[in-house]
Amino acid sequence: MALMSFIRGLFGRDRRQHGRFGRPSLRVRYHGRRVRAVDWSLGGCLLPIPEPPFDPPLRVGDTFEGRISGIGLGNSGDFLAEVVRIAGDGKVGLRWLELDSHVFLVLSGHNAK
Repeated sequence: MALMSFIRGLFGRDRRQHGRFGRPSLRVRYHGRRVRAVDWSLGGCLLPIPEPPFDPPLRVGDTFEGRISGIGLGNSGDFLAEVVRIAGDGKVGLRWLELDSHVFLVLSGHNAK
C-alpha cells in the first residue's frame, strides 16, 4: 500500500493532505466572478469551469486574490491562491497561499471533524 501512495505522489496524483468537503458550500469570488466551489479543504479548492472562459486563460502557477464566503462564516474573508492544476474538463484547482485568520479557523474547524 505504501508503494502505491509513493507512485501516486511521484506522478502527481492524490497529493492532498486535507480531506475534501462539498458541504457546507464554499463560495469564491475572483476576477469579478462569484462561484460555488466543487469541493474545498484547508489546503485549497476546486472551482467549476470558468464561464465564459478567461482571456487570457488561467494557467498553472498563476496567483490571484479573491474573497471566500459561506461555510458558516459570519462574513467573507480574503485569500491569495495559486492555480495548481487545470483539469481535463476545465475545472481549476487552487492552493491557498494566504487566508484571513477567521477564514482559516472556520476551514480548520471543519477539517477537524
